[in-house]
Amino acid sequence: MNATASGPEVHPMRNRKMLADHVFEAILTLLLDDGIPTGSALSIDGLAKRFDVSSTPVREALARLEATGMIRREALRGYKVAPAPTSSDIDALLATRQVLEPAITFLASQIASPELVVDLEKFNRELDTSRLGGETFSGYRSYWKADELFHRRIAEGAGNEFLLRAYNSVEGHIQRFRLLVHNDMSGAHTVKEHQAIINALRANDAAGARDAMSEHIDGIKLRSAKLAIFSGPQRTEP
Repeated sequence: MNATASGPEVHPMRNRKMLADHVFEAILTLLLDDGIPTGSALSIDGLAKRFDVSSTPVREALARLEATGMIRREALRGYKVAPAPTSSDIDALLATRQVLEPAITFLASQIASPELVVDLEKFNRELDTSRLGGETFSGYRSYWKADELFHRRIAEGAGNEFLLRAYNSVEGHIQRFRLLVHNDMSGAHTVKEHQAIINALRANDAAGARDAMSEHIDGIKLRSAKLAIFSGPQRTEP
């Protein structure tokens, strides 16, 4: 490893990614904790000045946030805070997850390695210990990240680049959903549902793993239907 007099050399691309990640989370904190109203403009130059960075990591962070649906980019107008998703948006997202993730989990189970199971156990423990983190983003960041890593690790473990691309296309919206419902939906039920998936993967029970993931997403759908935080008409569960 190359080193300078002040210590180990940090690769420029790695340093750039770390900076973009930092700015991404800083803007998330603004959006979630400060409650910036829908339609408010997000100035690239203003954010760069606020966080004492160049415009490049701000642009990268805003592009990531656009992928979640939290902000929108309008031609000649820049970025603005997007409206909250409607109940129909959430129904569509969960229907997509119900098609995609059980199939991914089925394939991952067929080639599951001990490392996959170890990783998922780790993420689920982190989820359990952080699920009562608090009201602010800094308080529940660990929960949000552990849940994200749990589902992404399964998608990566399926060994199918086309399914992984499909998952990538909706992952940002899944992240936004997690952020919106954390205080209302985080709980022991999620940890238990994750554990059922892990147990089936450990046993190389592909059908069981698929069904456990399907039941997990059904549980998310049932819990989200009881919330009143989404705009638009709410669908009544039978």
